[in-house]
Amino acid sequence: MIASFTLIPLGTKTDSLSKSLVKAMKLVAQSGLPYKAGPMGTAVEGDWDDVMGLIDRCRNTILKEAPRVMIQIAVDTRRGAKNQLVSKVASLEKKMGLKLKK
Repeated sequence: MIASFTLIPLGTKTDSLSKSLVKAMKLVAQSGLPYKAGPMGTAVEGDWDDVMGLIDRCRNTILKEAPRVMIQIAVDTRRGAKNQLVSKVASLEKKMGLKLKK
């Protein structure tokens, strides 16, 4: 499965969110799960328990920095699918006949 998630720290003393988010992204990078970071969220691939466990650890990390966190999660589960972080984009590129910016 792939889960795309966005963490939104609320109630911080600054408009910048990077201080809170950097600690959560370190968890993602160290998780061993395939992921792609984007400007508005992160996509992670793995089984349900591993991915949701990671998102929960990220949530707990944000809550140490901020009194509140909103999380947006979108999940795509497809039986037997592997390497979807790469294959979904490659499929689009093939059908479009051009390379997408990454």
